[in-house]
Amino acid sequence: MRMMEQKDFEEKYEKLNYNQRQVLKLFLQDNSDEAIAELLHVTESDVRHHISKICQLFNFKNKPGERFPQRHKLIPLFAKYKPELVSNKLKETCGISPDNLEEVKFYYVERDCERKCYDKILEDGALIRIKAPQKMGKTLLVDRILDRASEAGYKTALLSFEDSDSEVLGDYRKLLQWLCVTLADLLDLEDKLVEHWNDTLGGINPNVTKYLERYLFKDFDQPLVLVLEKVDLVFEQATFNVDFCRLLRAWHDTAKRNDRRSAIWKKIRLIVVHATEVYSSLDINSSPLAGVGFTPPLPDFTVDEVKQLARQYRHNWLSEADIQQLMVMFGGYPYLVQTAFAYLQTSESCLTKLLEISPTAQSPFINHLRELLGKLEECPELIEVYRELVKKNQPMILKTHQTFKLESMGLLRVKNNDCFPRCDLYRQYFSQCL
Repeated sequence: MRMMEQKDFEEKYEKLNYNQRQVLKLFLQDNSDEAIAELLHVTESDVRHHISKICQLFNFKNKPGERFPQRHKLIPLFAKYKPELVSNKLKETCGISPDNLEEVKFYYVERDCERKCYDKILEDGALIRIKAPQKMGKTLLVDRILDRASEAGYKTALLSFEDSDSEVLGDYRKLLQWLCVTLADLLDLEDKLVEHWNDTLGGINPNVTKYLERYLFKDFDQPLVLVLEKVDLVFEQATFNVDFCRLLRAWHDTAKRNDRRSAIWKKIRLIVVHATEVYSSLDINSSPLAGVGFTPPLPDFTVDEVKQLARQYRHNWLSEADIQQLMVMFGGYPYLVQTAFAYLQTSESCLTKLLEISPTAQSPFINHLRELLGKLEECPELIEVYRELVKKNQPMILKTHQTFKLESMGLLRVKNNDCFPRCDLYRQYFSQCL
């Protein structure tokens, strides 16, 4: 079977949740299901379930009637694209050696904002809001914060609203009951929602808080880092997104007090993760969770950080002029820069060719560009404004709500009041297709 391309691999890897990544890392280090279950404090059935889901994500599925395991196919795939995760023993078992590997992988550049997150998560009742356009490194940052929390001896749990179905997402009561049941499962506790749910309490939020305080979090003797991912899916629900934000605010405010209830919430460290593209359809005057918790900026890479990445990728042949060309074309956008460097590691590639094909259908970024185009097409007013901006190729002053929404989608760079296309790649691509 032909191995998938680098960009397809990276897109699928980004979709793995934290629990799946933890299981995968241990599996690729040649641990048995029993050992993985013991290390992660889960059941062997949970381990097999996670590995099965990972195989499905990477398109390793049995044909009708087949029963043999597909997990062994993960080893050569990850040995090629993320060799640092695979033990030497497994590489030898599969006949893989460093000499015949195309070591195409993404490297990590740690920035000041991330180091602040590592310190913040150790504070009582911390709430960290990680918000940015897609492909800005939110998932990688969450993984590193959770690693730091685990080193400190904290419990960790990651709940993604993407795992709920549309029927649940559209009903606030069902959504929060799903949250309670799912969280109990993540913490290896029985589902006792029926025993604790009481509609005479006066609303859905009080019921959820009561369930957490009196059951799920009641006997914790160590802090818990709770990650809520894909919260933008909740923000899109106009009928109850404000109620959900009030719930998170209430938990955070309770942790600041000094009473019996606050002692419970001081042990809970919340990380709320969401893409900002959802803001394109929201009222900017009621921005969700405005002013609550610590919100680290996820800035573009600086010139020095791009040079650091170039050294990690062993692209020492890039001159100062080459780096400047890359900065103009990709604007320091982490995903674009990383993908560009990964492309330059492939055979028969060069900087001149990359710059030439980047805004075309042959681009290594074409899926990303088409996704952005699709989001723009959902907002007729924004598409007209952005068309004018990329056609003029000079700074423009836009209306406040237009600036806010286009910047939230990752399409703008703003200096003072002047708006520019985020990078020259966007200017060239969108000037052709809009």
